[in-house]
Amino acid sequence: MFSAFRKYIFTFALLLLCFSCSKGDDYITPPSINISKPFQDQIFGFGDTIFIQASISHFREIESIKISMLNKAFSPVLPVLNYSVNEIDYQVKTYFVLDDINLVDGEYFIQLKVSDKESSWNSWADIRITEVMREFRSVVAVVATPDIINAFEVFEAPLNGSSSKLYGFSGDHLGSEVNSKYNLHFTAGSVFNGLTAWDMNNKIANWNVPAVVNPPQEWFYHLYADEKDVFVSTRDGFIVGYDRFGKVSFRSLQFQNGKFTHFISHQNMLIAVFEPFNSHLQELVVFNYPGGTVLKKLQISGKVKHLSVYNSGSVLVFTDQTTQPAVFEFTIENSTVVKLKDFAFDNCDIVIGSGKDHYFISSGNEIWWYRPQTGSATLYITVQEPGSMAFDELNNHLFVASGSTISYHRLPFSQVLGNIEMPGRVVGINLRYNR
Repeated sequence: MFSAFRKYIFTFALLLLCFSCSKGDDYITPPSINISKPFQDQIFGFGDTIFIQASISHFREIESIKISMLNKAFSPVLPVLNYSVNEIDYQVKTYFVLDDINLVDGEYFIQLKVSDKESSWNSWADIRITEVMREFRSVVAVVATPDIINAFEVFEAPLNGSSSKLYGFSGDHLGSEVNSKYNLHFTAGSVFNGLTAWDMNNKIANWNVPAVVNPPQEWFYHLYADEKDVFVSTRDGFIVGYDRFGKVSFRSLQFQNGKFTHFISHQNMLIAVFEPFNSHLQELVVFNYPGGTVLKKLQISGKVKHLSVYNSGSVLVFTDQTTQPAVFEFTIENSTVVKLKDFAFDNCDIVIGSGKDHYFISSGNEIWWYRPQTGSATLYITVQEPGSMAFDELNNHLFVASGSTISYHRLPFSQVLGNIEMPGRVVGINLRYNR
């Protein structure tokens, strides 16, 4: 009986659909869309023009056409093209210029969305993009201006050319970061200067987050940038992230009576080190990103000098212990810390590096080369009072600033390949790439 009733309901629904839909009210028949360009699976690269041609016809008036280039996540990667049509037949002839050097290798989609007053339909063409190989471009150096107190200049120096001044600023200097993808250089002070995003191409400041000045108290404690955002920790116990336009993209839960001294982004997390003002113990804090809530906390001893993503589930923590420096692996899921190595030198001054291959640690005038995969730590070079370091993973070049000179070396050899001379004492170096 129930089965017969279901058949009756289904028959009634079909009759209702037939009587309610006349030819003029056809919401089912799609327009005819024929994409002739680009060809299916056509390959393009940076600087190419993607010509788009399509013929569209419909029994009803076409109201609009939207043309997009989408990635695998179906997000637009170039500005969307919109056309008002108001015709039943239309010929599309337009193009996209691949002027984004940061497009990664892989599959993309050209989407034509055709709309009338009642419905919308999509048609697709699959294409492939070959990405531009990442290449080293230059060293970016922050230099203390000679004979002028609290004045700094920023220079850019390619290895095969002369250096040029980009811009200058006054106040104090905490640190700097470069985002090659967006051609941005971030600088920040600790007491007087705010966080500034510099447009490296146009040599101007794009935006600034001012410091709350109350000498001698510091306002900013640490500066860090990844491929998307730049982060700073502040005196009022927050870590705040900003996108490339200067809009707040992250704000951590507030921690009081201490400061965040280091942090690094990893997947959907921000891993940070909180140093209480009146304790010899520090805390590893894992924040949700971008929510800012605390996922995990773990106390550790010693003063943390560097954080680095080691693999998909852990980070390396370099510390100055009371006896000797050491490196630990912090496994995030299990909240465990395992010591990987005690170092033979007396203290950690500067630590740089990421991943599993190459880390460099300055201890006095010595620079040690540590390789986590093998567990080896060897004395690499000796430099008089190294002030900052940077490592180019593409070419295995280590850059070391000492006074007004930046020397560079190529692993595994310790000889100096060349020197970059600056007009004053170098207080920070970063590396810039083509993308």
